Amino acid sequence: MQSAKESFEDIREDATKAINDVNANFATKAASLTITATAGYRNAVEKASGGRNTMILDAQGNENIMVVIPRFNCEDINAAVLAATGVDMQLGVGTHPAFRTNGVDRGEILVGKYQASAGVGGGCSVIGGVQPRTSVNYDTAKSMSANKGANWHMMSIHEWAAIALWSLANDTVPRGNTYYGLAHDARHETALRADNGMPGSVSGTPRTDTGSGPVTWAHDHSAYGVQDLVGNVWEWLDQMRLEDGRIITTLDNDPSIVEENWHRHTAYFDSTSSSQSGTGDVGSSILSSTITNRNGPVGNDAHDNPYVHDALFSTIAKDPSYAPNEALRRLLIESAGDTGLAGGLYVRNYGSRFPLRGGNWYNGSAAGLGALNLGNARSFASTSIGFRPALFV
Repeated sequence: MQSAKESFEDIREDATKAINDVNANFATKAASLTITATAGYRNAVEKASGGRNTMILDAQGNENIMVVIPRFNCEDINAAVLAATGVDMQLGVGTHPAFRTNGVDRGEILVGKYQASAGVGGGCSVIGGVQPRTSVNYDTAKSMSANKGANWHMMSIHEWAAIALWSLANDTVPRGNTYYGLAHDARHETALRADNGMPGSVSGTPRTDTGSGPVTWAHDHSAYGVQDLVGNVWEWLDQMRLEDGRIITTLDNDPSIVEENWHRHTAYFDSTSSSQSGTGDVGSSILSSTITNRNGPVGNDAHDNPYVHDALFSTIAKDPSYAPNEALRRLLIESAGDTGLAGGLYVRNYGSRFPLRGGNWYNGSAAGLGALNLGNARSFASTSIGFRPALFV
C-alpha cells in the first residue's frame, strides 16, 4: 500500500510530465505557425509584385525583401543605350558578369530592395520604412551580409553596375535623397526624414527611411524596384579595391574569391597633380597604365593626404598609354563616352581603398548611379555610409 507521500510524488511527476508535454506541443505548434505565417508573407509579396519581389527569412531570423534581377546580355543593353543616347558604351557581347560565378551563368540574382537596416541576432534586415544601418566599415558590412546564411553576400561592384546599366537602357535612371530629404534635381520628390524635419532643411538628421520616396527613386520607376540606390547613404560594395592606385577586381560575380586572388588590371587612377600637401581636392584623375603622380605615400591607408575629384565618372581622361578595358566598362569604372549617367568620382591613389557608390543626402549632382568613391580605407565608418545584401538562388 502506497504512503500518502509516495502518492503525492506520483501525482507531481504526472503533472510535471503533462506540463512538459503541453510545452513541447505548444513549441511545435508555434514553430509550425511561424513557418506557415512566413510562407504566407512570402507568397503575398510575390503575388503583389508579380514575382518581381520575394521575402527571404535568413539564418538569423531576419526578414529580407529582395528584388529579382533577371540575366541580360551586354550587347542588348549596349544597343538600347546607343539608340537612346548615341553613345556606344562598348560593352561587348554575352552575359553581364553580375550573372556569372566562376564562369557559370545564373538566370537571376536577388538584390536587397532596401539598404540594410538593424536586425536580430547581431544581423541586419532588408525592410522598408526604417532607417538604414550605418556607421559600419567595409569588413563589418561584408561579414553581416555573409552571416545571413549560405549564398548571401554584400552587393558586389558587378551587381551595382548591372542594375545601373539596366536602368540606363530602360530610361528609368532613379533619383533619390540627394539634398537633405529631397531630390536636388526634382525638389517636389521627398521622403520621410529620420528627424521628421522639413525636406531641404540642412539641419537635423536628413537620412530618409528606406523606400519612403516616390517610385522615381527605384531602379525601374516602380513600387517593386530596388530602392534608394541614389543618395541617402553611400553603399559599400564588394569585389573591388584600389591598391596604391591600381584597379583590382574579380572577373565575374564570385564573393568566394579571397582578395589576394582578385585580378590586378593594368589600369591605374593617376592624378593631374603631384601634390601631397593637405587633405583636399587637388585636381582630376587620369586612367593610365602606370602612376606618374601619387597624392600620398605608397601603402598609406590614412586620409591625411589629398584626393582627386571628377564631376562625372564618364569624363575621366585617359592617358595615351592606357589600353581600354571592356571588363572595367562593364563595371562602370571606365567609360567609352558620356551617356549622362550622373555621379562624381573621388580617388585617393595611395594605400588600399574600397568602393562606395551612389552618394548621400548632401551630395547633390555628385550623387548618382555612376558615383564612385575610392577615397576610404576599409576601416572607415560614417553615418553617411551603409550597405545592401544580395543573394544567389
